[in-house]
Amino acid sequence: MRGAPIVVLTLLVAVGAPRRAEAQGRDYATSGDGWNSVSRLMRIAREAGVPLEIPDRLDVGTLDPSDSILILAPSEELPGAALTEFLQAGGRACLADDFGSGESLLALFSIDRAPPSEAISMQLRGNPSLLVARPRGNHQLTRDVAALVTNHPAVVVHRELAPIYEVGSGEAVVLAGAVGSGRLVVLSDPSVLIDNMMTLRGNRRFAENLVGYLTEGRAGRLIVVRPQVPVVGRFGEPGADRPLHDVRASLEQIASLDVPPLALRIGSLALAAIAFILALGALPRRSPYRTTRMFAREAAQGGFVGRVGFFSRPGANLLQPLMVYKFELEAEILRHLRRGGKTLLRDVLSAMRDKGMSEDEVDDMRTLLLTLDQLHAAQDRPATPPAVSAKRFSELVRRGERLLERIAS
Repeated sequence: MRGAPIVVLTLLVAVGAPRRAEAQGRDYATSGDGWNSVSRLMRIAREAGVPLEIPDRLDVGTLDPSDSILILAPSEELPGAALTEFLQAGGRACLADDFGSGESLLALFSIDRAPPSEAISMQLRGNPSLLVARPRGNHQLTRDVAALVTNHPAVVVHRELAPIYEVGSGEAVVLAGAVGSGRLVVLSDPSVLIDNMMTLRGNRRFAENLVGYLTEGRAGRLIVVRPQVPVVGRFGEPGADRPLHDVRASLEQIASLDVPPLALRIGSLALAAIAFILALGALPRRSPYRTTRMFAREAAQGGFVGRVGFFSRPGANLLQPLMVYKFELEAEILRHLRRGGKTLLRDVLSAMRDKGMSEDEVDDMRTLLLTLDQLHAAQDRPATPPAVSAKRFSELVRRGERLLERIAS
């Protein structure tokens, strides 16, 4: 299973969603009386006394292991790693999706999704779009269900997993099983749960079983994620997808440092890069710069503010924040000089002269950039990396600020 963290998987999959061209109102609306809404499913949950939430945006970082989530026909890619961690910690989830964006999550568990084969003959009233899925074996999800009627279904297949419901031999519409301490249900036809299909006794009973399987004996919430609702973040880290809040917190942490305006301005100019660096949790360890070919590549963006916040305690070695500042400074220099691509250090210095800067300023810039590059090269050498105190950090940044302001003017 490609190393997928599934301990047991007997995945449940049910197929199909009503075609959008036929939709009256919004598909899978959680309220109203549209034939394609899921208001009856919501009523089942409320009557069972389940704490129900229907967010406009779901941050996985806010989930508790006691929570359960029902994802209906997602239209945006799901954060597979974050959801897997949620399941491993004890969470429960149902992915109800036929041809939406849930495929990347299925792929994490080596589950293939496809249209049903043409040889399938079990149909409701001879309608080839309404395939009848039969339960296989005993499971909480099959209790008192003789047949599950699908609408334009997909099927899911895994070489090691037995279907709970299937429309043909080995072609599952429902699979369910354990992921770590949690449980995963896959329903390959979300339209099984719409109000129009819930008039069928088997479908209604299956919906009751599904709510019970996700929530029974658990103190958490049932969170229903509708189509177009983004699912974001990292499990256990609320707000991880919103770097602006992290940057503001970091700025507060470094308030005790004597950081000049340039440092803060550079941090604000690189919020997207900060989010990327913080997500990776590490800075590049190999310099893309080499003395006379200082700008052989486009300058790398990095997360200055986020990294300095970690090193803001008294007496800390500010080498790594200084290295991120180095990359940000070089990027700003290139931007103001309108340079990019494979730009050599000598070309940068020549462009400074063309802007009317003095030789003293050009020499100061050369010395500063080479000093920063030497510090970066020294950090990967054995023994103790060079120490950068708050005083030296401020001195080097102030020199960079002064020179950058001259370039900008």
